[in-house]
Amino acid sequence: MSHFKLPNQIFTLGMDAQEITIYAYLCSLPGIRQTLDGCTAVSAKQSTIAHQCGIKSVRTVARVIDRLNERGLAEAMGRSRKANHHRGSYTYAVRHLSTDAGYFFVDRHIFGRLVPRQMLIYLFLCKSFSYELNICWNSFNDIVAQTGMKRELLIQTINELAKMHLIVRMRRKARTSSRLFIDNHYQIVFFRHGRIRKKRNVRSYRNYDRTGCEMHCKSLSVHNHHITFSSECQAVSPQFCKARGSPSDATHLSVPKSLPTEKKKSEL
Repeated sequence: MSHFKLPNQIFTLGMDAQEITIYAYLCSLPGIRQTLDGCTAVSAKQSTIAHQCGIKSVRTVARVIDRLNERGLAEAMGRSRKANHHRGSYTYAVRHLSTDAGYFFVDRHIFGRLVPRQMLIYLFLCKSFSYELNICWNSFNDIVAQTGMKRELLIQTINELAKMHLIVRMRRKARTSSRLFIDNHYQIVFFRHGRIRKKRNVRSYRNYDRTGCEMHCKSLSVHNHHITFSSECQAVSPQFCKARGSPSDATHLSVPKSLPTEKKKSEL
């Protein structure tokens, strides 16, 4: 499955954007085995974690994991050795929080696209998103109170997510005045994966019989070259994504209706 589950509790522990982003990425990784204390062992390189979480330095990843270890959420168990005696990936013991207080789903393909502050707001909108109403109606003050981000930086981050087509922002007008906006609603853009078929080019081949005076179109064939590949599209709701395909193919080409006159034939 491309979705994994995160508890709502991660926004009540006082973690910053980097801690929430790295913890969410470690939770998205498939588990290797279960440890004796009930944690899940996962394997990943620190450089991969930095790339997928939008962190520039590998040392920053190590410091953030140390802070997660102090909270009892993630711990570095060791590092593997390759056949050429080079160091390999780290193995981490990740403790999954309880989902009794609620949980939400996140698509794994979101990693590698956002920096930590953008990931923080995106995860919060995923938590607040209502699948029944298909909207999220949290105000700026509510998001600031629960994430700890400044209001100006929050507005900038939401605009960046909207430009990247990860969310859709809907501004609602007041009933008393059409020029006054009272609140904002958001929609999460879901990812849909499938095969898109596109038409590469169309080539026409004509074979002529040039033995006589008259030039007749002997045969006419159209060869359509298509390419089919796996691709990724986005949809505002599950009912929004529809099947895509190439445009209708050319079924015929125009042929001259009249042949050359007798006078023009003699000149030939």
